[in-house]
Amino acid sequence: MTEVDPACPMCGIAHESAMHALISCDYSKLLWNILGLPVTNVVTHSLSPWLMRVFNILTEEQCGLVIVVLYNIWNARNTAVWEHALPRPEQVWRRAATALHAYQQMHRPPPTAPVTEAAAANGSDTPRCYVDAGYRPDTGEATYGAMLLSHHGTFVAATSGKLSGAFSAVMAETLACKEALSWLKDRDIRKVDLLTDCSELQNALYSSPTANFSHIGIIVDQCRTAISLFTHCSLSYISRTLNFHAHTLASLAFDQEQPMY
Repeated sequence: MTEVDPACPMCGIAHESAMHALISCDYSKLLWNILGLPVTNVVTHSLSPWLMRVFNILTEEQCGLVIVVLYNIWNARNTAVWEHALPRPEQVWRRAATALHAYQQMHRPPPTAPVTEAAAANGSDTPRCYVDAGYRPDTGEATYGAMLLSHHGTFVAATSGKLSGAFSAVMAETLACKEALSWLKDRDIRKVDLLTDCSELQNALYSSPTANFSHIGIIVDQCRTAISLFTHCSLSYISRTLNFHAHTLASLAFDQEQPMY
């Protein structure tokens, strides 16, 4: 018996895919029309090439807007699945715009605080890397997403892809951290502040090292070793709201065949 893809919960069309749900669904098109960017003109059959083409034609600010809209479309889709209620496109757009505005205000550098040599010496020139993982407990699939910003809050680079060997959500978060550290090292980043919305990961990394030979314990030790190779590297906890860029990258990576840089 052939397994059939489920119907889209937003428009009812069969054979739902990530590309359909986020881009070509009639409900999603209404949101993209409100946005007013030429993203629906990019025609591909897969989400990863669509993202790459969109990022190549849009400005940095517009790319951030695309990501936050994708995240909120996916939330609306999940609301339709689990709560059998679909918010109006205008409501989804307002939520996306509000979240992006809050993020920009949080990370906007003070206008009267120019970077000086003294400030740089105190660590104000440290870039920030947002890290998150995706995990599907029913299938055991796991993904990672990481976005690097300069100390001014401007976009530098991003990466996402699939993870192997994750047996729980916390293990996926730990593997995502390890993947991000390796990626940053390959980019020759020597100073960085890592940001995660997983408090368990932060607590594990900063707890007293013990002889923990569990799967997670071994990966945590590998993360500690990787962190020690940086001139400066910290890991701090932030809310999911402030981590939505990395969360969106990790969510979309389930449909990627290869890692994206």
